[in-house]
Amino acid sequence: MNNKIFIVEDDSSISEMVSNYLISEDFSVDVFSDGGAAIQAFQDGNDYALALVDLMLPDISGMEIIKRIRSISTIPVIIITAKDNDADKSMGLNLGADDYVVKPFSLIELTARIKANIRRAARYGSPSGQTIIRVKDLEINPATYMVKAAGVSLDLTRTEFEILSLLASNPGQAFSKERLYELIWKEPYFGNENVLNTHINRLRTKLKNASNGNTAYIKTLWGIGYKMEEK
Repeated sequence: MNNKIFIVEDDSSISEMVSNYLISEDFSVDVFSDGGAAIQAFQDGNDYALALVDLMLPDISGMEIIKRIRSISTIPVIIITAKDNDADKSMGLNLGADDYVVKPFSLIELTARIKANIRRAARYGSPSGQTIIRVKDLEINPATYMVKAAGVSLDLTRTEFEILSLLASNPGQAFSKERLYELIWKEPYFGNENVLNTHINRLRTKLKNASNGNTAYIKTLWGIGYKMEEK
């Protein structure tokens, strides 16, 4: 299994602490302190399992690095940031990041999230024997990870695909936010509402654009969670 981690962090004390801990957990790491070198290394074709990206860098913003990564790769991306700011988190998630941790963070928690995201990525990239899922005008192919809504192909991230597949496989069934998070992220829900909500909102926008807003798909159950509309 690929266990190479791509770290972009300009604080040497943090990057050294994180890289030493990950190495002790049998990961290999490449650390970059500026965005330019990081982007160049990534574009040179290095094979990484996951990226940890700080949002505040001296030259190129972490947001720009996430955009560059997403333009050529689907590897999991975790934001590491000192900003406990929902707007920054949402922006990073909207650009395609999968998760975030806020400094100061627990190395044990960070490593658990890294492992969970790599497991999810491996599962997402493995062939599936499931049959095509059809709900309303949705057509979801788990074997090829292709989705069509009203005949229009959707470009979904791994997380968006997993959320949609789960809800569409169980039309009409209500999922609490806690349960949905645990099923998709494969880790306990610790009030990570912003992560889940951002992915749901982005998925809804893509579905709405494909159907020109003519079809309702994911329904919010206030105080509970979400479900796939049956009619």
